[in-house]
Amino acid sequence: MRSFSIRKFAAVVLSTVLVMVFLGSSVLYADTTAKTVRVGWYESPFNIIDESGRRSGYAYEYQRKIAAYTGWSYEYVEGTWTDLFGMLEKGEIDMLSDVSYTKERAEKFLYPSIPMGQENYYIYKDSTNPDISAEDLSTLNGKRIGVTKNSIQTGIYRDWAEKRGITTELIELDISDNDSIKMLLNGKLDAFVSLDSYGDVERMTPVATIGSSDFYFAISKSRVDLLNELEPALLAIQSEDHYYSEHLYDKYLDNSGAERYLSTEELAWLTDHGKIRVGYQDNYLAFCACDPSTGELTGALKDYLDYASKGINNAELEFETIAYPTAEAAMTALKNGEIDCMFPANLTIYDGEQMGVVMSHSMMSTEMLAIVRASDQHSFFQQKNITVAVNEGNPNYDLFLKEQFPDWDSAHFTDTPTCLKAVADGKADCVIVSNYRYNNISEICDKLKLTEVSTGVDMDYCFAIKDGNTTLYAIMTKATSIVPESVTHSALNFYATEDSKVTLGEMIRDNLGIIMSVVSAVLLLLLILSIRNVRLVRKNQKGKKQLNDLNQRVNYDALTSVRNKGAFTEYINNVQARISNGESFGVAVSIFDCNDLKKINDKYGHDKGDEYIKNTCHFICTTFRRSAVFRIGGDEFAAVLMNDDFANRDNLIDIFTNEQEAISASASDPWNQLHIAMGMAVYSPDLDKSLNDTIKRADEIMYENKRIWKESRKQ
Repeated sequence: MRSFSIRKFAAVVLSTVLVMVFLGSSVLYADTTAKTVRVGWYESPFNIIDESGRRSGYAYEYQRKIAAYTGWSYEYVEGTWTDLFGMLEKGEIDMLSDVSYTKERAEKFLYPSIPMGQENYYIYKDSTNPDISAEDLSTLNGKRIGVTKNSIQTGIYRDWAEKRGITTELIELDISDNDSIKMLLNGKLDAFVSLDSYGDVERMTPVATIGSSDFYFAISKSRVDLLNELEPALLAIQSEDHYYSEHLYDKYLDNSGAERYLSTEELAWLTDHGKIRVGYQDNYLAFCACDPSTGELTGALKDYLDYASKGINNAELEFETIAYPTAEAAMTALKNGEIDCMFPANLTIYDGEQMGVVMSHSMMSTEMLAIVRASDQHSFFQQKNITVAVNEGNPNYDLFLKEQFPDWDSAHFTDTPTCLKAVADGKADCVIVSNYRYNNISEICDKLKLTEVSTGVDMDYCFAIKDGNTTLYAIMTKATSIVPESVTHSALNFYATEDSKVTLGEMIRDNLGIIMSVVSAVLLLLLILSIRNVRLVRKNQKGKKQLNDLNQRVNYDALTSVRNKGAFTEYINNVQARISNGESFGVAVSIFDCNDLKKINDKYGHDKGDEYIKNTCHFICTTFRRSAVFRIGGDEFAAVLMNDDFANRDNLIDIFTNEQEAISASASDPWNQLHIAMGMAVYSPDLDKSLNDTIKRADEIMYENKRIWKESRKQ
């Protein structure tokens, strides 16, 4: 996220005051008559229409937010940005997004006081073009550089090139950016100047950033009435969420791909240095731990480094991971030069300076819980004096308490179980733990009659890097910035439960008395029932077994153990019956297909193909874990999403896509990789006569995604 500058801070303060004035005088809602606003729609990340005709994009989402305050409805007028710019000047449209401010433009258009964001401008080249080098900008001399006509990038580029003594042929284009990119990839341009959102590391490489500017919603000179309503709406949005434009930027525009390339200096550092040594705290799942069976790193940090190692386009990073008993020991090793960076670190800027280290950006975030006596659960935060039991050798928690709860006292104990015992015995009032670590101690908490209370505060975990190691800091920033949040979130959730599993022996040992009592009671009951019903049991036993075996063969797939196509048909009929009876609930159907199964069968044998199918099934089941999953064909599966999975379907789609990419990147054998085409459709009475129509739409989307995937493999 971008830094919050003094200028933006002042704007926020001003916006808050002005919103209060507007709201107090009812100006914001004075005109209750809905107005139709003619707004420019140009193909770009600002305005997106997907294959289903659904709209999205930076400007679209912002405009809908504005409409929530103004009541406006929109008429979308399509064209290139240059065409729409001219239409705005003539009054043929009322509003256009992504218009930078200049004095000349201010004479033609109306500008609100609040920008809709800030954008960076890059020079891009075809990734396969060896004639232009980011390390030697003189290679741009004599090249054909495309830029959108009438855009502010034109002037910014000319100033940038003049300062550096670069002479090029600047070609102003009156076409969409996508068409301009096609010219670049077809060799009609040598480079193209555009927003950072157009970076595509597979096709386009950023050569240099040339500048940035604020951009605005520009209003036609004839529509002062719209400006008078837009201004308070923008102020209200800023008051509602000071970082609204930054959130939209991260969602739609932050995709330059510049972070996927290492500089010559960074590549040279890696060559000389070799593997990056990462020290980590042991026994700290879900975040990190040393696997006792292999001696290797496990936990979310492992998944994070695996993903980051393959994310750089012009290098593959290698990490050497070293376990330390405490975070303090890892920090000492960092200061002594035994490692290059350590995890987890949670230091303020000041604390980092005092310790001689700098923090990377936040890699993982966790909600912090206070483990308290169950009797104090509802009155805990009303206590005047609170003592926190803290593990020795973990400065993260001491510093966290100084920052967030400076009035609380600390008492140090050897380890977490001892800390919990101290709370139960009244020697301390709470233990602070991550919500991802609570599963690991929940059994101890139950025994000691302790429970959790949310502190309402999050802790960010970062890499700590020694002051002065600037090249490594730049490398780690690039490597870790490309790891999707969904990867870390999924890994943390997985490892949060992995470490808390107990064996049957541990369960019997810890609950022996209860188990013996239950077993005795059950045996007595079974003896009584056996005496009374032994003949009936013998008579029906054979028939029941036959019925169960038949049911298993009829309804379940032998290879994957999920339900089969017949069970899918029956399940869909039951859901359809509920819909037909007037029940109102959300339901979506996903259809999956294993890509490249035939190749695996032909090249490696059907046993490897079966393994690929089972891996696919397991991945679908773990991703859509609250949904019914079926194998409906040789390489096809279906899932029916309702309740929680239906509500979280967009997030699950992201996890499904990112996770299988991560798994495929780390798997060496084709049958252990995952290349699954998916299509999802939501049941809609307006589109579907029945769920069978929903299934058909999902199937069509799946095959289209399969086609796109195959085409991408040819490139």
